[in-house]
Amino acid sequence: MRPFRSFLFSPGIRPEMMEKAPHAGADALIFDLEDSVPRGRHAEARKHTKEALAQCGTSPAFVRVNHPATGEMEKDLEAVVSEGVCGIILPKAQTPGDVSRLDAVLSNLEARQGLSPGSVIIMPLIETCRGLHFTYEIVTASQRVRATAFSSGEEGDFMVDIGGNWTPEGEAFLYPRSKLVCESRAAGIEYPIDGVFMNLADEAALLQECHLARNMGFAGKMAIHPKQISVIHSVFTPSAEEIEYSRGLIEAFNAAEENGKAAIQFRGMMADYANLKRAKYVLNLADSF
Repeated sequence: MRPFRSFLFSPGIRPEMMEKAPHAGADALIFDLEDSVPRGRHAEARKHTKEALAQCGTSPAFVRVNHPATGEMEKDLEAVVSEGVCGIILPKAQTPGDVSRLDAVLSNLEARQGLSPGSVIIMPLIETCRGLHFTYEIVTASQRVRATAFSSGEEGDFMVDIGGNWTPEGEAFLYPRSKLVCESRAAGIEYPIDGVFMNLADEAALLQECHLARNMGFAGKMAIHPKQISVIHSVFTPSAEEIEYSRGLIEAFNAAEENGKAAIQFRGMMADYANLKRAKYVLNLADSF
């Protein structure tokens, strides 16, 4: 999966929001059939979401379905799996079995819809302590898992589960964020995604949280409103200084390597193959955006 800096949520029950979403500037879209849909209105939300998927054009679109335990997941998938779906977000992923069940349903629907096997990817959303505990097992339960996401909302499911309190410094989530990034990378997932920031009135706090997430290894962040996208992109897009530094380091390292050296001093820093790998990663991100 290519990197995405931003994922914009739109409730499946709000067709007018889903219609506008492809024009908001986000790298990817999420049409939500889970928490934003009132009880008893799931069928209506599925109908609206199916229609929105057919109209989102080139914007990569994901659908957050309901957890398998609700009995709604299969109905959600039946309605939305089509050529317009890039991936499925599995909420409250807690065990490898959750992923395996979703994988099996997707395989059946792909065959029925004439889609290439494995074309619909899975992004588990870790929202509980139990899910965090089994992150590696969840991520490796299916080859469809190409990204992971963390429930970082100030008063979202994970915060409720641990009984903590949100602060701008993010103390309550330092361990969960770090564990999710490390487990994801261990499983070969390059682009873990941080969750939503719920306070639409505090742009400064959103900016601070974006920097925190990027510094901890996340590649992007979910948004609940179009006005958050520019802030998210400003942080998760490599800066001109980062790009210039990375290009310079690669050039200097290649020249040194031709002279039989594998460790150099570059602008006051010692650099070896790890630094070279990071520089190439930064340029790959820049090229993607």
